[in-house]
Amino acid sequence: MAYTIIRSNGTVLTTIQDGTINTTSTSLGLPGRNYAGYGQTQDTNFVRIVENFANDSPPANPLKGQLWFNTNDNTLRVCPADYTNTATSWIVLTSATSAGDTTLGNVVVTGNIDANNVAITNDLSTDTFTTRLATVSANLDASNANITSANITTLRTAVITTGSSSTGGTLTGVWSITGNTTGNALVLSQGNLMFNGSYGIKTDNYYYANGSPFNPSGTYDNSNVSDYLTGDNSVVQFTGNIAPTKVTTATLAGGGNISGIWTLDTGARINATYADLAERYAADASYSAGTVVEIGGEKEITIVKDDLSENVFGVISNTAAYMMNSTAGDDSTHPAVALAGRVKVRAIGTITKGQRLVSAGNGIARGAKLEELTPFNTIGRALQDKMTEEEGIVEAIVVIK
Repeated sequence: MAYTIIRSNGTVLTTIQDGTINTTSTSLGLPGRNYAGYGQTQDTNFVRIVENFANDSPPANPLKGQLWFNTNDNTLRVCPADYTNTATSWIVLTSATSAGDTTLGNVVVTGNIDANNVAITNDLSTDTFTTRLATVSANLDASNANITSANITTLRTAVITTGSSSTGGTLTGVWSITGNTTGNALVLSQGNLMFNGSYGIKTDNYYYANGSPFNPSGTYDNSNVSDYLTGDNSVVQFTGNIAPTKVTTATLAGGGNISGIWTLDTGARINATYADLAERYAADASYSAGTVVEIGGEKEITIVKDDLSENVFGVISNTAAYMMNSTAGDDSTHPAVALAGRVKVRAIGTITKGQRLVSAGNGIARGAKLEELTPFNTIGRALQDKMTEEEGIVEAIVVIK
């Protein structure tokens, strides 16, 4: 009759047939009924359990909760999950030497922990206490203690000192100081508040200089603004000149808004990376860049379907230097149609530079013969040669039709 081996949690580990031995389900040999030599297997199992599988590597086929004595560093370890064979993944319980390390999970101590002359109770009060990470949820009396390289989440104290007025200290990170509604949050009794490098003071409310308040939502001039303002407050009025070399957002796609009426002075100009003037129009489908379109369809524009069509309107662009009607929609619902300028056009057949382009149908252009041209079917002129017959992209100068 086969043996069914049940685990501590009530689940079946394995079934062992008569006359066989299982050596793959656990780190021990599990003999079945009438297995010859079962006595030697059982004795070996007892010895391995007594010595906690003492070896320089984890035992084979371990089960969750199994102990292993690591002879490399003389530590007792616990298997965290079934069949964990990586030594560093085992939980370290304790060290057999006085200088070893102990790794534990979350431990709740209701009494005292004594270590030499240090006692941790509800209050931690000692001259010297050394730990890598410590959490004190009650009181910490550190009046005579040295705390170095500590990570303190919340600290409530009346005095913080470095030992003497000539001994400095360093605060690293982002700190918030909260005072009461009527008093000061930070008071300097002696010395100055100094900023090294290109740093300054940012305020969302009022900044006081020599007793005079400065309101970020007011009017600015050189007497109350030194370099620049940041934050969410709006500048009502700024008199004077601003001469930045670059105005940008966090990302190219971030964008921004310019309100009001602006005029370019004589000799001034706006330069753009791309070269076409485009406007968004409602389309009856989503069209890729370079597609030739006409006015019509269920919406404002649709794809040009006929060869030599005189209804050609423009070419879909995704590189407009200037976009009109930009808030009408996105590229899928309201693609930009190049009205004039340099744009990439979907085309078939060979094309020579300078050749005029006409519709080839299905939203694609082609090079035109002279006898095919009319004032209404010309899309534009190619700026480069196209040497292949299959569909490709050709850069061209386009004009609205």
